[in-house]
Amino acid sequence: MKTADQNVHVTKEYIDTDGHISGMFIESTDLNNPVLLFVHGGPGFPQYANVKQAGLAWADHFTVCYWEQRGTGLSYNASTQGELTLERIVADGFEIVRYLKKKFNQDKIYLCGHSWGSLVGSIMASRQPEHFLAYIGVGQLGRHYESNRDTYDFLLETAIEREDKIAEKHIRSVKFTKDYYKSQEYRKLLSRYLNKYGGGTKREGYSSLEGVKDIIACKHYTWNDRLNILKGIFGSYDALGETLANADAAEKAPSFDIPVFIVHGVYDYQTSYKEAKRFYERIEAPSKQMYTFEHSAHSPFVEEQEKFMEVLVEDVVG
Repeated sequence: MKTADQNVHVTKEYIDTDGHISGMFIESTDLNNPVLLFVHGGPGFPQYANVKQAGLAWADHFTVCYWEQRGTGLSYNASTQGELTLERIVADGFEIVRYLKKKFNQDKIYLCGHSWGSLVGSIMASRQPEHFLAYIGVGQLGRHYESNRDTYDFLLETAIEREDKIAEKHIRSVKFTKDYYKSQEYRKLLSRYLNKYGGGTKREGYSSLEGVKDIIACKHYTWNDRLNILKGIFGSYDALGETLANADAAEKAPSFDIPVFIVHGVYDYQTSYKEAKRFYERIEAPSKQMYTFEHSAHSPFVEEQEKFMEVLVEDVVG
């Protein structure tokens, strides 16, 4: 099928990954372009609709695969998906990679992970580099506990700076502990203040409702697909929240045999800039580069699209 607004060829495809059907969208303007696999965040939050709505034009330069991970969206099936684990999702990722390499007759592809997807992507790129030309981490995860400690401090400091007494009182009333990922009160803090204070999905003008609207507006989803995204967001966090909370990406993926590019918004407090920089400094790679996006929070690839595309086209591909 073709999108109405651009000459982008879009296909919705499914493959068997160890007895479970995994789905993806593939977009391209030229099927001879290099292939880029995008690993979404969450866990359980496919980003195809959000990236499309933002108008990111990377399909002009790449054949882009938006894989939707086991347990959500196009890959949701409660009867076959089994227990959701990081290792199972990584294994699925390699199945997707092999499918793409064969389908497009390419020896190697590019790998881009965002947020939770940067944990999955880092492990994949570190573990089996023979599949990849380069790894791009956007909103790169470092240590999730320490990142959330930074988030909590940011919320409190911002409330004080803005003299937002109600918010300050609310934030102080919620104690940050090692069990933060289980705390409904802490999650309420994030929901109420992180986007409001410009440290969440975007630096400016974002609400969770916007993300839902993008999914509803995406014509390539059926209503069942949309429902499965909502199921997947909650179910994936319930299954993987503890794994995420204890994650240290640099420990899971300490070395790479391919070039690594880290793209991070300086205002990102969903995966903190400080922790992304620590990840970058700790890893070993034949070449590595970190790019600071000065006007972005957690989504520099849509917040500063021109700069992001320059990084991809001029530096990553070269």
